[in-house]
Amino acid sequence: MEQKKNIDVLVKFITKQKQYAVPGVSVSVPADASNEDLNEIIKTYICQGSKIKAADVPTFDFIVEGQILRRLLDQHLQKLGKSFENVINIEYFERLPPPTPKESLIHDDWVSSVHTTEEWLLTGCYDNTLHIWDVKNLGRGRIKDAHKLKIPAHNAPVKAVTWSKTDSDVKTFISTSIDQSAFIWKWDSEANTVECVSRCCGHSQSVECVAVDQLKGLFVTGSWDTRLKVWAVDDKKQNANIQRDKEEEEDENKKSKGDKVPKTTPLLTLAGHSETVSGVVWTDVSEIASASWDHTVRIWDTDIGGIKTQIAGNCAFFCISWSPLNKTLITGCADNYIRLYDPRSSEGTLCQQRFASHTKWVSCVKWSSNNQYTFVSGGYDNTVKQWDARSPKAPMYDLIGHKKRVQAVDWSHSKYIISGSQDCTVKAYTAKN
Repeated sequence: MEQKKNIDVLVKFITKQKQYAVPGVSVSVPADASNEDLNEIIKTYICQGSKIKAADVPTFDFIVEGQILRRLLDQHLQKLGKSFENVINIEYFERLPPPTPKESLIHDDWVSSVHTTEEWLLTGCYDNTLHIWDVKNLGRGRIKDAHKLKIPAHNAPVKAVTWSKTDSDVKTFISTSIDQSAFIWKWDSEANTVECVSRCCGHSQSVECVAVDQLKGLFVTGSWDTRLKVWAVDDKKQNANIQRDKEEEEDENKKSKGDKVPKTTPLLTLAGHSETVSGVVWTDVSEIASASWDHTVRIWDTDIGGIKTQIAGNCAFFCISWSPLNKTLITGCADNYIRLYDPRSSEGTLCQQRFASHTKWVSCVKWSSNNQYTFVSGGYDNTVKQWDARSPKAPMYDLIGHKKRVQAVDWSHSKYIISGSQDCTVKAYTAKN
């Protein structure tokens, strides 16, 4: 029997983590080297050139030709169509540890939406309520102390929530609902009191999504009615658009709690989608990206009130997230894939990368707030997945715990991944970026 020929390739190891840097010379490694083999080689070089002990050297991941190595080196190069004859640059970086689950936060109904700041967690629920949680107490496992407030907010299930202003004791946040409205709230965190200051009316069906532009003091909503509407968060801008129906004011007893709040009309309506607007994000001061069930992602210019670019897909888009760090969009789709788009490129309307692992619809995605490569996703397969954009074939980690469909994920906090599910729980995972 003919023996398999041993083939070596020349590689050059590079890293941005200076404490683990090795001499920048080309070295010969087996072509069929695995991730574990490369780790042993790097560990040897690091220990030879420094005082670091082998036990103190972390495990690394490796980037070869722009993608994380998930198979044998020769298989990886063959898949990318790269020659074995040239020197291969291999970048290595410390592998992120798996996220650690914290306590579950129990709700009375499906959890539809979640959003965190460094101090506070806001959740929206299908029993029409909002909840505010203290992140510090959540991190310490003190769940009873973590729950600050339950707010009977809407007349129908809550669909989306977002913080707006949180830099003072009086914080502003926004909620949207199947009741066709968006509410602007002010919460005094010291007194732990909340007030609904404005009811945004204009959509004719369920308001599915919301996003805030903090620089301009604006927010945008997307609805089942296929429209997007831009509103003012700021009180001065609101006052110009506040309406009062005198007939309703004369009959206070017939009003629901939401109807007693001053009404606000939109500054701008954007029409173009033909089906539900399922996700929306601000990509610039005057630019919005929206995802829809009509198989398109649209980039809008709010200054001219029209469409700049349209990205056509082959199935419904359920969610969208924008990274200000890498200037790209990720979307969750009905064919179980996550897709990445770069609107800046000449091929911005073409999918740059496709991520496969979910076995059912991808209902929610969110970029990390402080790492340009990592994001999380949630799906109808009951799982949350942590990804590196350089590894499209497999997630970094599966975050198991939910028993029903995952409806919301968030990675706005520097230390925690948050998810909400139809199992009536919010789960928090400690995650290193």
